[in-house]
Amino acid sequence: MSLVAGGGSVPLSDRAGGPDLARGLALLGIALANTVGWLHGSTWTVLLKQQDATVLDRVVDVLLALTIDNRGFPLFAMLFGYGIGILHRRSRERGESAGRFILRMLRRHVVLLAIGLAHAILLFSGDIIVAYAMVGMLCAVLVTRHRAVMPVVAIAALPALGVWGWADGTIGLFGGDGYASAAAPDYVTALRLRTEQAGADVATVLIDDIGLLSPMAIGVIAARLRMLEEVVANRDLLVPIARWGLGIGLLGAVPLAAVLALDPAHRVLDAVLLLGSIGVVHQYTGLIGALGFAAALALLAERVRRQTQSADGTVAPHDASGHAAGHASGGAALRRDAADGGSAPRVVVAAVRGIEALGAVSLSAYVGQSLVAHALFPPYTLDLGARLGSAGAAALMVATWLVMILLAQALRRRGRRGPLEVVLRRLAGSSTSRSPRTDRSPRTLRSLGSPRSSPSARSSRFSPSARSSRPGARP
Repeated sequence: MSLVAGGGSVPLSDRAGGPDLARGLALLGIALANTVGWLHGSTWTVLLKQQDATVLDRVVDVLLALTIDNRGFPLFAMLFGYGIGILHRRSRERGESAGRFILRMLRRHVVLLAIGLAHAILLFSGDIIVAYAMVGMLCAVLVTRHRAVMPVVAIAALPALGVWGWADGTIGLFGGDGYASAAAPDYVTALRLRTEQAGADVATVLIDDIGLLSPMAIGVIAARLRMLEEVVANRDLLVPIARWGLGIGLLGAVPLAAVLALDPAHRVLDAVLLLGSIGVVHQYTGLIGALGFAAALALLAERVRRQTQSADGTVAPHDASGHAAGHASGGAALRRDAADGGSAPRVVVAAVRGIEALGAVSLSAYVGQSLVAHALFPPYTLDLGARLGSAGAAALMVATWLVMILLAQALRRRGRRGPLEVVLRRLAGSSTSRSPRTDRSPRTLRSLGSPRSSPSARSSRFSPSARSSRPGARP
């Protein structure tokens, strides 16, 4: 299973491309955003960037502020919620009780919490897995309630999300210069600092990080619509979400990026209210931008999938969730793709497939990125955190991400999951629980195998409910 709580026991070859593509790109965003957690020695400005920076470093900072910062983590949280929504949908299709679903989710999230704590203590104090595990468990409980709960939760958690934006806009006024553990002189000292920080984080996560519930709830709502799985059916919804979401996300990032470019030392802009408000705008439009990213990537993944199948002569009349779509709709989708710009170049197809493979092992890749960063940046390793700026650190993390794509593709070719995905599945159990026990007496078996089974039993195979419960391509 990936970091997103929806990997389940679906075969790797049957996974929907859109969510995995989004996860894979979100991993790059998280890696680039996390560089601020490894660099140290220079006073912070907005978004925890360094005040003293070269021209190249500042250009990279501005690009990240426009496209990555406060956009990558909402996308990841949204996909996490999408996975929870899928698991709940499967649970209901099997007729599983809400109580049993909650117990299964508790087991999974406890294992995820343990992995997150190990990551936070041993490697990186900016860990997100702990928060995802605990807030995600709350989301898993709420998803079993009335359908109206999720929209209410998405709105109610917005103020907490805004607090993060306020902090991003004003943090440069208070003189910080990096995480304490990032500047620790030796591993033992860093371990002690990270352990203390992890303990504090666990104690306060449902207060400090409750804002994550907003993008998670949006992800659950999207899963109810099968928005990232049934791309053809949801195209009329996905296209405007992609266009407006990406546009709003970019425009909303401009004010804080301008502060970063023009006045990083706050010689002119030093009003807490103004900077905090600009930070909140950056945060909220980042949530909208993340939704736009998810929609755009689902459309791209679907186009590549159909193009690949067409080239292989194996175009199947199914949408991305495995439900019958009909030859006509499949052909119509291909014609719309051609009208929207024709076939994707081969390099784009290869890139999409590689990033999808990485998204399928996002938990392992996320921790793997921290392993590489830990070998590069602390004073007790290569100490690049004190010698590099944003540009150098970003280049190293992009290179790491590209290497991980190659490793993920090698795993996929062998039909293997990531190492931490295997650990999570074994300790937490498959996301697909056992079906209710049935009577397997000889008499029952003979009845099931008899050609004289009742008309109602025969017709139930072709009922809408039976078709909707067929396993298909799910993330």
